Amino acid sequence: MIAEGLSLLIDYGIYLLPGLCLCALWFWLTPKTQPGLRIVILLLTFVLMRDVMTPLRLWSLSGGVQIGFISNPLVLATLGVLSLAIIAALARIAPELWKLVVWRKGNLGAGLALGIAAGCAIGVPLRLYQGTDVGELAGYWPWLLGMVVLAYGGNALEEVLFRGFLQGHLEQHTCALRAALISAIAFAACHSFLALSVTRIGWPILLFTLVEGLVCALVRMRYGVSAAVAAHGTAIVLIAVPM
Repeated sequence: MIAEGLSLLIDYGIYLLPGLCLCALWFWLTPKTQPGLRIVILLLTFVLMRDVMTPLRLWSLSGGVQIGFISNPLVLATLGVLSLAIIAALARIAPELWKLVVWRKGNLGAGLALGIAAGCAIGVPLRLYQGTDVGELAGYWPWLLGMVVLAYGGNALEEVLFRGFLQGHLEQHTCALRAALISAIAFAACHSFLALSVTRIGWPILLFTLVEGLVCALVRMRYGVSAAVAAHGTAIVLIAVPM
């Protein structure tokens, strides 16, 4: 399992490297006085990192908005930890953008509780619709630990970009509600290539990501990015299955 996982991660890194280098150079050359453009570059880089996982069979999507992830828990956990490392790197290399991240507003415990509840409201109905094969539960738990690390770690990076940088930047130029709506629509729009080209599943992915984006953006508006991470990560854990 370890050797197979390392091989898959190396393949992913090699496949991603040329595009990642171009995005990094673009970001580096863009003046810090253009925060909006720098945020867009980071969003496009994240879309590249996410969508490359599909042809490499690290994850898959179905028309029922069921997300299948590779069954190797080492790969899942490593991707989640790498996402957290990228967040730490962004705090260092882009401090002017990091200042836009509102981690918490109001009571942290209440925010996290609301975030988890919102994630359940998104994920539980879909999980019930998809159903669960009881016979598969015995092999589910070792995979679940890696999935939890990826769901909350990977989506922490996504939330920092969309609800931290983008929504925080927009709040400096418009009202909080409009900033949240733009953040949600941008989140869904950034799934268009995945929905219409990579997977060809189409509108179910766009509808799901629009709803998910709206929920996370509104949670962020009220309680901050930490609560939005709780909502997003919980929803993904609930609908994910091993491939």
